[in-house]
Amino acid sequence: MNERIFYAAISSDGYLSGPNGDMSWAEKYLASGDDYGYFQLVSTSSAILMGRATFDFEIESGVQGPRPLPTYVLTHIPELYEDIMDANIYFTGGEIALVLELIQEKHPGKLFIMGGADTVNQLIEANLIDTMRLFVCPEALGSGVQAFKDDTAYNNFTLVNEKEYSSGIVEEVYQRTL
Repeated sequence: MNERIFYAAISSDGYLSGPNGDMSWAEKYLASGDDYGYFQLVSTSSAILMGRATFDFEIESGVQGPRPLPTYVLTHIPELYEDIMDANIYFTGGEIALVLELIQEKHPGKLFIMGGADTVNQLIEANLIDTMRLFVCPEALGSGVQAFKDDTAYNNFTLVNEKEYSSGIVEEVYQRTL
C-alpha cells in the first residue's frame, strides 16, 4: 500500500489560500532559504496527487517544465486540459479510493498529496491519509479557502512532531492513529 502524505502550508487560522485563491501571503516564507523537506519528500515519492484548483494555480503562476514525478490531477472536467502535452500528467476523477488504487497500481510507493482543500477533505473523509505535514505560517488570513471542513479532520491523527523554522513557520507532523 502507498504511504500517503499530505504536505501543505496553512495560515495560523487554518487557511490554504486567501480570498480568491490568493497565495501571495505564503510566498514570503519561501524566500527564507528553507526547503521545508520538500526535496526529500519529492525524491522519496513515486507520484503526486493534487486537485484541479491547485493545478490551475500552478499554471496561472507560471509553473512550467517537466514534472519531477507522475502527477495525478483530480478533475471532473479533464477536457479542459486537452492542450496539456506532458506525458507525466494524468487527469483523473471518480471515487477517491479508486483513484488511489489506480495510482498505487501504476506507481507503488509513497504518494505526495499537494492539495487542495477538496482533495484533502475527500481523503480524510475516506480515512486515506497516513501522514499530514502542515507548515503553519505565523499569519492569520481571516477568510479564503480553509484547509479542512472542520476540526474533526484531526480526529484520527496524533501530533507526533513539531519543528520551528527561522521564518516563524511551525511544521506539525500528524500520523493517522486508526
